[in-house]
Amino acid sequence: MLRNARQVTRIIDTLFAAARHEAAGVSGTTDALAVATNVAATCEPLALQSGVTINVAPPSEPVRLGVDQDLAERILHPVVENACRYGAATVWISLARTDGRILFTVRDDGSGVGHDEHATIFEPGTRGSAGRTEGNGAGLGLALARRLARSASGDVETRVGDQGGSFVVDLPAG
Repeated sequence: MLRNARQVTRIIDTLFAAARHEAAGVSGTTDALAVATNVAATCEPLALQSGVTINVAPPSEPVRLGVDQDLAERILHPVVENACRYGAATVWISLARTDGRILFTVRDDGSGVGHDEHATIFEPGTRGSAGRTEGNGAGLGLALARRLARSASGDVETRVGDQGGSFVVDLPAG
């Protein structure tokens, strides 16, 4: 019950953050590697429980996001959390800067996303086939991550054809 209560609290906090961000048009800048490192650290207990290791690949040069740290972490966290839940042994987070955008690629070596699920897993309350057979959750994490990313002129998408699960969080560069 405590774990579920914490999950509901995190979802409510994320919804409030989305509403504040959308209403105020808040923006800021932060170090993208710090965001990835902090999210990896907060997901570490779940990774240990799931038997996976999280690897963060630092970019070749400092990369700044055009959104504040709290918002960026709220966007990236559910994506990394899912990778920890459904990965077999390893989760990789990498960063790249391209055309004024920062791309966080989150990959795992699990069963991946079914070909028919790439669009539907972002619908609130929808869980992919791996989520229906493994683990628990409400099917809100990816929907909230995408909503927050889009409110910050970004997006969250799956990568089709990659082995395991592969998601890209696309945010503006700072």
